Amino acid sequence: MKNIFRIARWEFVTRFRSRSFLFNTFISPLLFISVITLPIFFFQYQPEVSTKLIGVIDLSGKNIEKDLQKALNHYYSPENRSREYVVMKVSVNSSGPYREMLSEYKEIKSRRDSIARLYEQIKAQRAAYYKNTKIANREYFLRTSYEKLQNTREEKELTDMELENFKTSLDSVYKFEALKMADSLLITNVLNAYLLFPHEFTKNGIVEYHSKNPGDLRETERFEKILQNIIIEKRMMDDHVEQAKVHKWLSPIYIKKYQLMPQGQKEWDFYAQFYGPLIGVFLLFMAIFTAGGYLFSSILLEKSNRVIEVLLSYANSIQIMGGKILGLGSLGLVQVLIWLLLTALFISSGIIPADKISYLTLSNALYFIIYFSLGFLFYGAIFISVGSLSSNEYDAQQINQLLRTVAVFPVLLSLIVLAEPNSLWIRILSYIPFLTPSFMIMRIPLSSQLITTDIYVTIAIMVISILFVIFVAGRIFRVATLMQGKKASWTEIWRWLKVG
Repeated sequence: MKNIFRIARWEFVTRFRSRSFLFNTFISPLLFISVITLPIFFFQYQPEVSTKLIGVIDLSGKNIEKDLQKALNHYYSPENRSREYVVMKVSVNSSGPYREMLSEYKEIKSRRDSIARLYEQIKAQRAAYYKNTKIANREYFLRTSYEKLQNTREEKELTDMELENFKTSLDSVYKFEALKMADSLLITNVLNAYLLFPHEFTKNGIVEYHSKNPGDLRETERFEKILQNIIIEKRMMDDHVEQAKVHKWLSPIYIKKYQLMPQGQKEWDFYAQFYGPLIGVFLLFMAIFTAGGYLFSSILLEKSNRVIEVLLSYANSIQIMGGKILGLGSLGLVQVLIWLLLTALFISSGIIPADKISYLTLSNALYFIIYFSLGFLFYGAIFISVGSLSSNEYDAQQINQLLRTVAVFPVLLSLIVLAEPNSLWIRILSYIPFLTPSFMIMRIPLSSQLITTDIYVTIAIMVISILFVIFVAGRIFRVATLMQGKKASWTEIWRWLKVG
């Protein structure tokens, strides 16, 4: 037993004094938390901004720019009361092709209007002939007026068709020239963005947003919200709903979310409730694989330098394996305790608002320590087996990378865990030893009630798995540590396990 503690002490002290331990304990978590929280800060931060010029291309002819400007003024006015957005209708009056077509369109329209007036005059004259039965040659006038009316109607219909076709071409040219003008204003930074409203935008709800940076989610979300209300208002007005009722029905609704916890209801904040457990999973992953990585590299280094042979003359293989797991596991536990202590200091100083984050409790801290210990013992035994079987570092790193990928897999399902932490599939995945620590650290704070049964079951599964893995690792480690320059085959490994 003395040898186990001596080896454990040596492993602990050596790694504790290393720069890599200090980096992984203080710098790496800080960098990760910064990467997670800084985008949230910048997304929510409302800096002092200059007025933004928004262009409008309105193909519908509904003067939408006035409604858009009114809505933007209502919802988004800074504290100094100056407008944050100014809406400008994109003009194409200076476009040569458009002016030429517009002039031709006006000529066709004027000709159509003249024919329409002539048509109405002939109709009125023909109606007078019908009423005046005493007029001379009445039948002749009725017949000739009918022929004129028919010819004029045909000419009017043809002109209407010509005008409609020309209007379609004119709209196409208008759209092309307006887009060209708006793009040039966008490129020269005169416009911050522009909106294109098609003819039927109130029916199909499609509006185009053009910008140099359409990935600005905060900006696009604003316009989606504004345009949603404008389009609904237009639809309701088209159905002859009273304007007063329209404004009343479209008044904004704000939802405050609360989560029912064992200690009562608490207001639910997405960023705090989601990113907190996510950070916890990362820290758990880092603690397990930092200590496991030390264990892994220690076996590889001592095996390649033949130091392991010296150690075997001092202690047996079980004592060496137990000492390394105990020493580096204690190192990982110290790392976890440092993080918990720093969290407690931040809470006491008010940097972290514990009253708004319900999962920052002593019981959850205890679960974190329990699942770290179980996860380290499980992965540590695997690392010892892999390290002792590997003939070179390249082969070992491939398996190491696979284990890291499996362990961080719950992060990929974090949104599903957030929505349904106790769903059947999430519970099943929680019972897989490779995934248990990460999934349970996410599920415990996200569940509205304590999942006692799952905690007991997963702890039991982990303990059984650890005993099995340590049993296998002990038999492999005893023989494989002395193998040099040769890869063990699966047949040999199976024989070691059977012989013991």
